[in-house]
Amino acid sequence: MPAIQTALLQQQAAQLSTHFADPPSYVSALEKMLESYVVPVQRQGRTRSVRPILFSYETPAPVLKQLQLELTYQAKLQPQQALAIADALWAKRTIETRLLAARLLGSIPGLTAIEYSSRLEDWSLENRELTLAPELTERATLALCEQFPDKLVAFVRRLLAESEPRKQVFALGALNTLLRVDHFGDLPAIFNLLTKISRDPDKKMRSALVEVLSTLAVRSPKETTYFLEQLLAKKPSEGAQWLARQVAKALPEESRQSLRPSS
Repeated sequence: MPAIQTALLQQQAAQLSTHFADPPSYVSALEKMLESYVVPVQRQGRTRSVRPILFSYETPAPVLKQLQLELTYQAKLQPQQALAIADALWAKRTIETRLLAARLLGSIPGLTAIEYSSRLEDWSLENRELTLAPELTERATLALCEQFPDKLVAFVRRLLAESEPRKQVFALGALNTLLRVDHFGDLPAIFNLLTKISRDPDKKMRSALVEVLSTLAVRSPKETTYFLEQLLAKKPSEGAQWLARQVAKALPEESRQSLRPSS
């Protein structure tokens, strides 16, 4: 791998943008650039016991960061072209192109809610890579969270009502991103959204549920405590009890004390 020269890297990223009106040409030029930095190798798996699915160029982080900066700049100038580029990047089955697609989607201004949400739903269902999951929930959702928070909640509600675990886990991650980046005021609507799935949570969803409820515990300890008290009030399931124990760790001490007799 050649040494990374900042000025050259910036020039290369800017040069890619001359292809912005032609997504296939852009992706082709991007792949050549990635190949110039790292000889493509099959990943050996970054997570123990998890077999990798997508190919990776093992691109150095500074290269991806500069590409992301240039894409974000172009997205503000050419939103619809940026959307086409995001689609073309995701269509390529490599870690780097899909990572850039997720980050680009979250930075495009001025799209409709459906233009964001339709891609988020499709991509979350298709994705099998653990390394890309946080990119989808934390980065790809940003524009939808910031521009259409109410529609993001409606989107999450619909996905949670489906029986597809990948969509449900993604929905909870997207909801957690909304709570962290936006001062969404209607917390009762959020708790109402989480009530049914919290009564006997599927094991595949438990960690994501804990993250959302822990964020709520920090933002609104009293409402979260009340939510957990109601959850534990009538013959709670094993899953509900486990969930309450985990979320209680994010609550103030006095709130944890109030939960102990019930749990």
